[in-house]
Amino acid sequence: MRRLVIELKDHPKRSITLMSGERMDAAIRKYAPHLRGLEPVQVFVQEYDPRLSTRFRYTPAPQLLELLRRELRQAPAA
Repeated sequence: MRRLVIELKDHPKRSITLMSGERMDAAIRKYAPHLRGLEPVQVFVQEYDPRLSTRFRYTPAPQLLELLRRELRQAPAA
């Protein structure tokens, strides 16, 4: 199971559960309109790992953070 975790400045974290076969960049593009007006600080890829005591591994994804910031700048105003 993989999930994207988005940390936001002055707001709770948001997470995106990827659909089977869905690319991470496509999920970011699809979810970006829901984050209008918010400032993303960090994006992590959360993966299940039964060997860890926490059961989840978090890997920073700076390329997805940059993509999200780009999408938010280009998002049309509602």
